[in-house]
Amino acid sequence: MKKTVFFTLLALIVTAGKAQTASTLRITGTRFTFPIFKKWAEEYRKVHPEVTIQVASGIPADSADILIASHILQPGDVKEGQTSVALTRYVQLPVVNSARPDLNILTGKGFTEANFRQIYFTDASAANGFNSSYTVYKRQKAACSSVAFANHFGGDHKDIKGTGVAGDDQDLLEAVKADVNAVSHNSLGIIYNIQTRKVNDSIAIVPIDLNENGKIDAEEKIYATLDGVVLFVEKTNHPKIPTENVNVIFSETKNHQLVTDFLTWVIAKGQQFNHQFGLLNLSASTVQQEQALLVKTDVLKSCTPSLTGLKSNTVKGEIKTNSQ
Repeated sequence: MKKTVFFTLLALIVTAGKAQTASTLRITGTRFTFPIFKKWAEEYRKVHPEVTIQVASGIPADSADILIASHILQPGDVKEGQTSVALTRYVQLPVVNSARPDLNILTGKGFTEANFRQIYFTDASAANGFNSSYTVYKRQKAACSSVAFANHFGGDHKDIKGTGVAGDDQDLLEAVKADVNAVSHNSLGIIYNIQTRKVNDSIAIVPIDLNENGKIDAEEKIYATLDGVVLFVEKTNHPKIPTENVNVIFSETKNHQLVTDFLTWVIAKGQQFNHQFGLLNLSASTVQQEQALLVKTDVLKSCTPSLTGLKSNTVKGEIKTNSQ
């Protein structure tokens, strides 16, 4: 009798443990995106209180249910048995210390594409007509934002010249605040205060000379508020403004239904929270594409073993599923 009770209790404990594991999502990856993921988690749990969602940098990538990768995914990033989808997009802008003596000249002329290439990737001491010097600050390690910024100009993180900053994108911003000659880049949610919607103290945005005419015209003056930038970029998708997808990578088997249910909700209903954090909504066509891919992963999971060798790869602007 005692043995029967013992094994019954043991079975209940094991079952409870499995249920608890199955109702927990662990998310890690690109840190500057954590605020939006935490917001999505908060809102999702209002309709699914049984699900626990952890968003943290201390979660090992190989044990996470969802890995955030905010750059163009290269071959090998998405492994056998994994899938990736895009959930939102982000913008990066050039920033300087607001105490620069030539700030008025900078904000009047802006950066052309040639200025970007010269200052960030070639030689910052050759100031392209600004008659001033720059100290370029970049992420010390190949973080998603720096990789995406370099990719926009056809390069790689290692191609960005300058002083490496340890830490995250917030530390990169602090380096700019501490050096009057500093120039760097950062995402909107860090450049702007998301409560006031204004540019943070001690830094300034260098406008982008979109039409390359050597001056910032009235229609290019979009940086007064966070919402102004977001609305402009969503409306125009201007190719000279660096943008990139926030992608997630997940297993086609591990916690699959829990993961796909959450991601499906984010794509369908979570977009309404993106602007609050300085992020862009997915286009209608991308929403349909990502939803279809999530449905496809459900189909693949229930297919015969001969189909489980399919692997998903993501490139900027499209997602393809290729047979290995």
